[in-house]
Amino acid sequence: MFTHRPLLRSVSQHSVARITLTVSLALLALSGAPLHAQSFSNKEGATAPLLPELPKDAAAPVVVLMTTNFGEVLLELDAARAPITVRNFLAYAKAGFYNDTAFHRVLRNGPTAIVQGGGYSTAGALKATETPITNEWTNGLKNVRGTIAMARQPDPNSATSQFFFNLIDQPLYDAADPRGSGYCVFGKVIAGLPVLDAISMEKTGSRNASPAAGAPPQALSQWPVRDCIIEKIVVVSTSDVAATTERVKHTQVKDPSAPTVAKPAPPTPPLKAS
Repeated sequence: MFTHRPLLRSVSQHSVARITLTVSLALLALSGAPLHAQSFSNKEGATAPLLPELPKDAAAPVVVLMTTNFGEVLLELDAARAPITVRNFLAYAKAGFYNDTAFHRVLRNGPTAIVQGGGYSTAGALKATETPITNEWTNGLKNVRGTIAMARQPDPNSATSQFFFNLIDQPLYDAADPRGSGYCVFGKVIAGLPVLDAISMEKTGSRNASPAAGAPPQALSQWPVRDCIIEKIVVVSTSDVAATTERVKHTQVKDPSAPTVAKPAPPTPPLKAS
């Protein structure tokens, strides 16, 4: 059973070059070679090719701030190229759906490096979602490092609330799978990418999660051993984007296991003589 997770796919047989690429990637995956930290670049943003210019009346990007127990991540969502997906994501965010949810899947193996969340509570229960949305995977946005994309089941139009971050360029997610669809990218990280890199390096293990009321528990094998939590996701007003970007860029990744140091109370002003 699949649980809204990105799937590695076979590539079309119409191109010998693409077949060769697929075989090479498959051999890497079978080898189980770990993706080492040095595989990550220091780039804060995505490395996608240039896209055609949008019309002047196109929807403006929406900036959201994701607060995690490892630090903050600032995202720019492409409301012009992925309007259905962005509208869906924002509806969940504004309703508080993502508050205190888990990054339940961390995968760093061979040609794959992702951090996935948006569906499970920190206690391991799958949250009830709204109706699945249409897959906008042909919008021109690519699954490159620093982008956010929708997770789904094998059905191309099955995405609901779950999403994943690409931490390396992953062109196989851009190609059509056996059902004729890839994975929809709908935004990119503009600050805080080291936070996601740090989460991706967390040790993982098996976790019994409840898929739905009355259903048997499901073992998720890539759940981080240490809690990796999305505390909240909020929309950033246009006037605050510049300041928020600078703040997040200069914020250090937090160690969630470190003891919290209480801030000293401000000094009490002296009493005035009556």
